[in-house]
Amino acid sequence: MRAIPVLLAALLMFAAVGVGTPATHGHADRVSATGDPGESNAATSEHNATGTLRVLGLNGSEDVTAEVDVVPIDAGMATDFGANASARRIETIALRDRIEGANTSDERQRRILDGLNEVEKDVITLHSERRTAIAAYSAGETTARQLLVTLAELRAEAVVLDDRAQLLGRLAEETPDFTLGDDRVTQLEFDLRTFDGPVRSRTAAALAGERGASTRVYVAATESGVTLATVTDGEYVRETFREDLRNRDQGGVDELAAQNVTVRSYPEISAAAEGGVATIGSGGTYISSLQYGNGSLTAFVDGGSERVFMEHQRVRLAGIETGPSVTRTLDLTLRVNRTFPGGPLRVEVVDPRTGEPVDAVVKIQPDDGASTEVGSTGADGVLWTVSPQTGFVVTVVEVGSTDVSFRGVDPVEPTTVADTFGGGNASASIATDD
Repeated sequence: MRAIPVLLAALLMFAAVGVGTPATHGHADRVSATGDPGESNAATSEHNATGTLRVLGLNGSEDVTAEVDVVPIDAGMATDFGANASARRIETIALRDRIEGANTSDERQRRILDGLNEVEKDVITLHSERRTAIAAYSAGETTARQLLVTLAELRAEAVVLDDRAQLLGRLAEETPDFTLGDDRVTQLEFDLRTFDGPVRSRTAAALAGERGASTRVYVAATESGVTLATVTDGEYVRETFREDLRNRDQGGVDELAAQNVTVRSYPEISAAAEGGVATIGSGGTYISSLQYGNGSLTAFVDGGSERVFMEHQRVRLAGIETGPSVTRTLDLTLRVNRTFPGGPLRVEVVDPRTGEPVDAVVKIQPDDGASTEVGSTGADGVLWTVSPQTGFVVTVVEVGSTDVSFRGVDPVEPTTVADTFGGGNASASIATDD
């Protein structure tokens, strides 16, 4: 039986540094970070488009609460989700029947307007519930799993409201001499899309009982924003929402201006976009979507603040350029490529005598938490997962072995982005947040 070492790796800790100079390790010679990608060069970035990780960060002036939790398949929750979805569909059908059963055109119009007014009120309620849920998690009043469940429930409600708004729009078009005007339905559609996201979608699938949808999710929040990240199906998937960058009462930009905000905020990704940047929107919400060689990006631009306030990203793991690894060798060699909190963490185990990969079980223990098994390295000796917020211990045990040894390494001091300039090797500049 061969003993396998343990590695303690320290990661980027946003709370440890001042506004505008978030810290990083491993990628310090080619990453800049800030919480404001609504301005040029104001996001975390690696140096080229094929391995880029330019992301929207949380507000650097607010405390960050973060956990990594697993969203399991839950039969009871799946039953509740199914029952709730059926009830919501019945309500929408009842609304349609009521409108179509109106005896006069005037009555039909009143019922359409009443229905749309109710949808708009319900959307306001969704915003309030999301704000409350994020703030409660940030304050330590709820768990990461509870926040994920709430966000999945709000997502389901948003889908129903979007369907209902679309129905009302169609019924209005079919009503002679009547129009809703002011793009009310379109504005609702784009606003409701802010309740969706690729991580929330997978979370909802797990909670609805979909086989294989269980996933390990990094959940970080401040009082005004939330980041969710996971690794699944060969991709690093991330979404961030920033309430503090929204000003929905004002909408002074058009689609072209919103597209320019996206290009300035993600210059490397935009330059590599296949087919350019497509932007659509109405009122206070514009959405830019693009595909590039290593993944995809969806950026939500607020018409009032003229900033990116939300992003969805999918990045193929095979194309991510990892930073320098921290390596320890006893009987086997363990390599960990360090990354930022919630970033894609690569763990590799090889036989030092042959260089061959080793299939090993991987456990991670954050400084402030318990050890958790996150998977195994498999035939290629590599496991990708999401990193915790703070320093952590990696434990690996070769599959089929009962022996394990521990070797601790003190966390490395944070390196701020500003420290990387002057040596000529930094490839991205930094802008201060807010």
